Amino acid sequence: MTTPDQHQPQRPDLAQTLIQRAEAASENRRAARSTAATQQGPTGAGAALLTDQANTQVLERIVAAHGWPGRSLVGEEAARAALTLALNADQDPRAQNGFLRAVHEAARQREVSASQWARLYDRCLARDGNLQVYGTQHRRRPDGELELYPVQGRDQLDVRRAQVGLLPHAEQFRLLRERLAGGSGSLPVPVPDHDEDLALAGSNP
Repeated sequence: MTTPDQHQPQRPDLAQTLIQRAEAASENRRAARSTAATQQGPTGAGAALLTDQANTQVLERIVAAHGWPGRSLVGEEAARAALTLALNADQDPRAQNGFLRAVHEAARQREVSASQWARLYDRCLARDGNLQVYGTQHRRRPDGELELYPVQGRDQLDVRRAQVGLLPHAEQFRLLRERLAGGSGSLPVPVPDHDEDLALAGSNP
């Protein structure tokens, strides 16, 4: 039986667009973090914001025309790249909430994983200053140390994470710290479904 993972993407052109944009956004984030103390104007953080705004508009057009770009439409790698763009859409809550609804429907159709939906759900909660549910969002403290963005019901966190296919938080937190300490300070794009995020909301680059 053929599964969505085995399909050739219906729109390789959209797949290429999503992957290229996610990679560019990741590069701009690396540049913004490394130059935050010295850069001003349209470079550094400003360039990252402009990229995110443009990516949000492109992703909105894709979703309006095709629904959420899942595995069947663009393939696994590009579907993860699309999620990266949605996670970076914090500057436009209306659009990001729309992406969340689209990802939820795509998860019901098994076009994306439940863990992808959980990451975006947590992101929207953190963006609005609310407690996250699955513990996928993290931030840097003023001293530079990484910490979990506030989460509800910490004692049941790993139970909820298991329900959507996420690793136990302690294990994933260790992997995230190792990844951030290993070079760029920014997650690679595209990222595996079970990766965690360094939240923009309340974080210190």
